[in-house]
Amino acid sequence: MGRIAFPFLTLDHTAISPEPWVLLEDGVETPIADAWLPDWDAARDLRLRRIVTADLARAAELLSMSIDDGTLELVVRIGTGIGNMPRRIIATSNLPLKRMEPTVVVDVLVSGRSLSQRLLVDTLVLLRQPHDGSPLSPDRAGSKLWSDQLDLRLEGEEPRFPMEAVSFLERFPGRPEAYAPWLLHWTPGNLHRDFGGSVRLYLNSDRADVTGRLLAGDRATTQVVLADVMTQIISASLRQSDFERLAADSDPCSIAGRAAHWIDLAFPGQDVAAVRSMIDLRPSTFHAGILAIADIVSLEDSA
Repeated sequence: MGRIAFPFLTLDHTAISPEPWVLLEDGVETPIADAWLPDWDAARDLRLRRIVTADLARAAELLSMSIDDGTLELVVRIGTGIGNMPRRIIATSNLPLKRMEPTVVVDVLVSGRSLSQRLLVDTLVLLRQPHDGSPLSPDRAGSKLWSDQLDLRLEGEEPRFPMEAVSFLERFPGRPEAYAPWLLHWTPGNLHRDFGGSVRLYLNSDRADVTGRLLAGDRATTQVVLADVMTQIISASLRQSDFERLAADSDPCSIAGRAAHWIDLAFPGQDVAAVRSMIDLRPSTFHAGILAIADIVSLEDSA
């Protein structure tokens, strides 16, 4: 990404010195060292904390204008949702910067039930009260003078859905699926429903060789199982004549939204009609495309 040329003077690290964000749990601070937060669910609230130090004398030099208490403010904006831009802003904090209190402790508690897929935290320094300065000094309230962003994935690129290990010989006695290593339970006719609440993967505990590798995170096993999940959902979804409309109108976290996302990953630049035709005319290409993007390494790289 190239540097942005603002039409006015801005601040740098010599005026604004932030420390990294940390998670605060049970009084213990844990640095956020990864791009996504494992073992998270909606019942888990997140408490974030960071320290930001502002040198207002240095800020005055950089902006070529006088800086009083309250001239600048620190704004923390928290959003959530899939994609590069948050679909919903769930919290905003505004803290005036003062000479006698150069260090600001930002402490925010975010309800887990308000989050979806990703947590984006923007930290900005804005001009709150314009003052006379040079021709290049910012002169409008709300001008952005400095910013950074924390982009934390809560569930990876793919949403998590319930998995349950059960004995298929006991659950499905005398039925063909009793000997399958896994079974995906979902209802194809309700593509508008939330993916995480509508899809359940049953693992056959009688097949400890497969279940053990999957639960241990084995790459090849995970790829095959995830590809089967994707194939079932995409194939059933494409059989619905109004899938394009459903995908356009549905939430990205719905079954239709996830199916459309997987189709875009596996077959970029191809429309739904072409993918439907591929299932009938080139099934090997269709399955290979889905198997390729089901690799957990590929999914992480595409994020």
